[in-house]
Amino acid sequence: MDRIIDRIPEADFGLIDEIAKGNEKANVLFAAVDYGIFELLTQPKTADQVSEEIKTDSRLTEKFLNALVALNFIHKIENQYSNTKLAETFLVRKSPFYQGTLFEMKRRGLTDWQRISDALKNGGIKTGTENKSIIDRTFIVGHAEMAITGVMQRAVDVISALPEFKRAKKLLDLGGGHGLYSIALHQLKPDLEVVLFDLPHVTEIAKEYLEQYGMSNKIKIIAGDFTEDDIGNGYDIVFASDVTISGILKKVYDALNENGVLIYRRWTINDDRTSPLTSVLFDFMLAMMRSEHRVYTLGEYIHLLEDTGFSITRILDISSPQDPTKIIVAKKSKK
Repeated sequence: MDRIIDRIPEADFGLIDEIAKGNEKANVLFAAVDYGIFELLTQPKTADQVSEEIKTDSRLTEKFLNALVALNFIHKIENQYSNTKLAETFLVRKSPFYQGTLFEMKRRGLTDWQRISDALKNGGIKTGTENKSIIDRTFIVGHAEMAITGVMQRAVDVISALPEFKRAKKLLDLGGGHGLYSIALHQLKPDLEVVLFDLPHVTEIAKEYLEQYGMSNKIKIIAGDFTEDDIGNGYDIVFASDVTISGILKKVYDALNENGVLIYRRWTINDDRTSPLTSVLFDFMLAMMRSEHRVYTLGEYIHLLEDTGFSITRILDISSPQDPTKIIVAKKSKK
C-alpha cells in the first residue's frame, strides 16, 4: 500500500491558494478604508489607540492591523502601526492619488461576480441596472482615480510626442468622462483648442475637475450622446479612451480635417481571447451583463478602422499588468 507521505502533487498549489485568498484580502482592505484606518496611521499609533478612536474591540483590532501589516499596507515597529508609502500614496483621502471611490466601484461589482453560476445557466444575469446608466458618479470618479495612478500619464506622455499632436490646433476628447485627459493635453499644449464631449450628467462631473485644475474657461464642453448627436467637425485629432466607438467610426472620420487622426486608447485581447487576464475577465463580465459590447482584438480594431477609410500609422503598446492598453493612431485617408 502506498504511503500517503510519498504522494506528492506534481503541480504547485500556490496559484490556486493565492486566488482563493483574494476575497479575504480585498475585504480586509475595504474594511480599513471604511474605518479610516489609513487617515489614523499617518502618525504611529498602538492598536489600543486605534481601537479607542474607531470604537472597536481591542483584541480584534490588533489582529486586524496585523493583517494589514502582512498585506504591506502598514508597518509595525515596537507595537506601533503606521502607513507604508503605498498606503500614504493611494489610501489616504488627502492624497491626490486617493483611490477610495475606485474601491467603492470595485466592491459594487463583487455581488455580480458571485453570481457566475447563475449566469452560466441562464446566459447572463440581471443586474437591476438594465433601465439606467451604470455611468454614474461613482463610475466616473472611480475611473478618474484609476487614471491618475499612471494610466493617464503614460498615455499622455506618448501622445504628446506624436508629430500629429505637436501640429494640431483642435482636438476632440470623445466620451471624455472626467476630463483628465483633456486637462493634461491642454496643459502640455496651451494653444490647443480642446473640446470635451460626453453625456450631460457626465459633463457636470467633468466641470468639477476642470474647475479644480483651473481649466473651466480653457476647455469647451459639449453635452450630448455621441451615438445620436452631432459631435462637431474641423478636428485635427479625435481622441477616444475607454469608450466604444465602433458604431460611429464614419461620424468620427467625417469630423476630422483632411490628414487628421483618430487616437484610440483601448484595452485589447489576444487572438484566441485567453490573455491578458484583465481583458479576459472584463470580456467575461460584459458577457455576463448581457452587454452588446465586448473586448476586441487588435486585428479587429484595425479591420474596423481600415474599412471606414482610415490608414493605421502607429500602434503603441503602453500596457501594464493592470492596464493592457494599446494606442492606435489612424489617419483620415483621401478617398
